Amino acid sequence: MGKTAAFQNVIISSTAKKDWNNILKRIMASYNNISKAINPKGLLKINLTSAQIKLLTCFSDKDELTMTELSRNLSVSMPTMTAMVDRLVNSKMVERERGSVDRRVVKVRLTDAGEIELKKLIRIRRKEMEKILMNLSEEEMKTYLISIEAVAQLLTKARQGKDVGRTT
Repeated sequence: MGKTAAFQNVIISSTAKKDWNNILKRIMASYNNISKAINPKGLLKINLTSAQIKLLTCFSDKDELTMTELSRNLSVSMPTMTAMVDRLVNSKMVERERGSVDRRVVKVRLTDAGEIELKKLIRIRRKEMEKILMNLSEEEMKTYLISIEAVAQLLTKARQGKDVGRTT
């Protein structure tokens, strides 16, 4: 039995199967609601797909990433990542470079145009988030901040556990 199946059995054994399905349904509904709320209408003015936006945001805290890192960060296959990067290279948002030591390593970095687009994305998301958060009371803001940080930590921990068992 795989690690995921064993984990699900632990969760399912501690709750009824109908509860497990309800939990998953609630998580997915909440995820969709969060996604809708934080994907601002202003992004509609940007001529990029949501996948391309996600790829660009990977460079928020890194100057360059390998194709393997991008593939893992976005949980997509290497051929899918290659196609995504190809489109961004064609639109002059990113550039690729083979490693000087190991030619199999392909590094990707934003171009000046890509950096401008990323800054625009961040600015739009920040403005939209500010609009949303301004409608919360101080207590709701505290609750939201504590909750979102806890969710981020839990998902990071869960992802790291998944990556430990990954063979690719």
